[in-house]
Amino acid sequence: MILGIDTSCYTTSMVTLSIESGSPTYEKNQNLTVKPGERGLRQSEGFFQHVHKLAETFDDLVKHVSPGQIKAIAVSSRPRPQDQSYMPVFQAGLLFANNLANALGVPLYRYSHQEGHLMAAIYSAKISKIPKQFYGLHISGGTTELLYVSAIEDGFSVDCIGGTLDLNFGQLIDRIGVKLGFSFPCGKEMDLMAQSENHKDFFKVKLKDSEHFNISGLENKYLTLIETNSASYCCRHIFNTIGWLLSQLIEPLNHKEIVVFSGGVASNSIVRAIIENNFKNRKVYFAMPEYARDNALGIAELGRLQYIGERNV
Repeated sequence: MILGIDTSCYTTSMVTLSIESGSPTYEKNQNLTVKPGERGLRQSEGFFQHVHKLAETFDDLVKHVSPGQIKAIAVSSRPRPQDQSYMPVFQAGLLFANNLANALGVPLYRYSHQEGHLMAAIYSAKISKIPKQFYGLHISGGTTELLYVSAIEDGFSVDCIGGTLDLNFGQLIDRIGVKLGFSFPCGKEMDLMAQSENHKDFFKVKLKDSEHFNISGLENKYLTLIETNSASYCCRHIFNTIGWLLSQLIEPLNHKEIVVFSGGVASNSIVRAIIENNFKNRKVYFAMPEYARDNALGIAELGRLQYIGERNV
């Protein structure tokens, strides 16, 4: 089997996949702890928590899986597949994976967190064959990017062709959510609350060109909106706005290329419904909600495919 490890800003993840079938044989995601009222963690605190949660998760993994069955380890070592892309939290997973690979005498494959998200979406959306080129929308607390993605031998080559020029969608959601009294990260609770509303109100955002935008001004608009409207109304409003803005990004894209959504915001039921309704005649795919959020499934699948390729050479 292949072991995948991912240590993102807020989640420690491990997954093992059957080499032959690609089916998960073990999965565990542990959220890092954020104090009530706070909007995130310092990287040093995230690293510290990952070190402990990696040990806890592996202790649990060996109760279900024999370490001797692990034939290769795949790990997220950086945020994006770009030179100089770096974030300390990923070093926790990389160091753990490197030591374990040396102890077991198995190959270690390194990928970026973003590649893991893209592969998790392809896997969970049941896209039978990885496209040679496709569009990716990676929308989360740390990323709001429109990508043009090319499949390469050991992962993906990614060009950022659009997206936010300031705040990320996930940051906007969490900042407003914390003000409304939700616990960080707020997206899942806000999604549930928003489902009690069915209005179509939203704020329009002017695109800088067909592919870039600023959303920092929305924060002040929503801080004003929440003073005179219910939490459920505001939650629905913010997701309507995100769905509308994403629709503007997708509309001019080449209709022959598929569009793949990944990242935590892609798990939102309202955003997904808006996109699917607006693009019924286009090939638009969403990761399953549990695999849209941070996870190690995509990293493990990338490792499995590379291992199979090397084994069959």
